[in-house]
Amino acid sequence: MKVYIDKKMMGRNNYPELLKKFPNVEFIDELDKAYEVEAMIIMNSNLKNLDVDKYPKLKWIQLLMAGFDNVDIDYIKRKNIMIGNARDIFSISIAEDVFSKILYFNRNTKFYLQSMSTKTWSPIKKEPEIFNSVVSILGTGSIGQEVAKRMKAFGVKKVLGYKQTKSEVPYFDEIYTGDSGLDYVIKEADYLILALPLNKNTYHLINENSFNLMKEHAVLINVARGDIVDQAALIKSLKQKKIRGAGLDVTTPEPLPEASELWSLDNVFITPHNASSSPYMKNRLYQMTVENLEAYLSGKKPKYLL
Repeated sequence: MKVYIDKKMMGRNNYPELLKKFPNVEFIDELDKAYEVEAMIIMNSNLKNLDVDKYPKLKWIQLLMAGFDNVDIDYIKRKNIMIGNARDIFSISIAEDVFSKILYFNRNTKFYLQSMSTKTWSPIKKEPEIFNSVVSILGTGSIGQEVAKRMKAFGVKKVLGYKQTKSEVPYFDEIYTGDSGLDYVIKEADYLILALPLNKNTYHLINENSFNLMKEHAVLINVARGDIVDQAALIKSLKQKKIRGAGLDVTTPEPLPEASELWSLDNVFITPHNASSSPYMKNRLYQMTVENLEAYLSGKKPKYLL
């Protein structure tokens, strides 16, 4: 069996172990030499411009990212090719990033860093706590669940979730669906966290109407995709102080142009789509690759199929 693999995403030490573990698999790491492969373990950026019709034996694609909005999933599935994402791999680091952004605002990190530069001792009284707050998370998958789980340790009042279909989800106190449910969780939130995929239903899901519903002291955290938020409406709301702040790991476009007003607003914290950064990322991708290859070779379906 021949498999294309992006070996640099496996880690320098893990790739040789992969070769040992699957001696009957021929791994190919150049796409223009991989036309006879049955499977691809591939980055989205490499797949999105690929003509899968040139790979007639292809039966399974394993993406090495959690997001998949930049890949034509429907076309691939119509070709009877299984495709899955790396759903759980980045959840822990992204969840921790959410708290770094909330605490940036709550503990006035920017102000104190500026105070250090001028050697100024100027405490701020009555800084907000996460404790006893209402947290609304749009998207209740692995990232949303990891955030919700950690919120319990902070003693929040309740964690609200928004998803497409009604069902119980671990670590969430209440789940809402539909337009009225979306409005409710936005209106109730002290912290509104976006952790859902981008698609035609979530494009500009957060818009001017959403910001009008939010509490003035609410903080928006986006670790999903920039286009889930109407960025012009966000900038307007931040300038008018309709919300307390926005912690953004994602923007529209990326990289964010130097001319964007977001760079200069005091109530914004921006990181360069780096919430998934972790020293464990490649090991987790390697373990997922091993598990899914073993499943595929034994005739079972790999995990995380879309």
